Amino acid sequence: MNFLTLSTLSLSLFILPVSAQTVQFNIEGIQHDKGKLYIQLFKGENNFKKGEAHNVAIVNAKKGQLTVTFNDVEPGDYAIRYFHDENNNRDFDNNMFGMPIEGYGFSNNAPVNFGPPSYQQMTFIVSDVAVINSSTVNY
Repeated sequence: MNFLTLSTLSLSLFILPVSAQTVQFNIEGIQHDKGKLYIQLFKGENNFKKGEAHNVAIVNAKKGQLTVTFNDVEPGDYAIRYFHDENNNRDFDNNMFGMPIEGYGFSNNAPVNFGPPSYQQMTFIVSDVAVINSSTVNY
């Protein structure tokens, strides 16, 4: 009897529905084809504050616009940040005053005012439908 109960429980764990979605993120205003774009998808504010990305995409820069797709994204709140590594040194470069000298941006086109935007300004919700979000590169 215990074996049957355990088997039924195990079977039910494998047939639970998983509602994963696709997130498409459009980046517009890329100034040139040099370098790469580093795009980080964060799930939840705590992970964002710790710098622990849920998923990362690195793509070759393409002048104008490009679309990045994250597949199998579970429901929840997310934020995206990215930068254009124009010189391929794998760093987000700043000048001696700490001001960015390479392109960057955030989901929801969150504004930059005396520092990066808050997580709440970047947040979007993934639910039972695909998500499309856009941003314009800041140079």
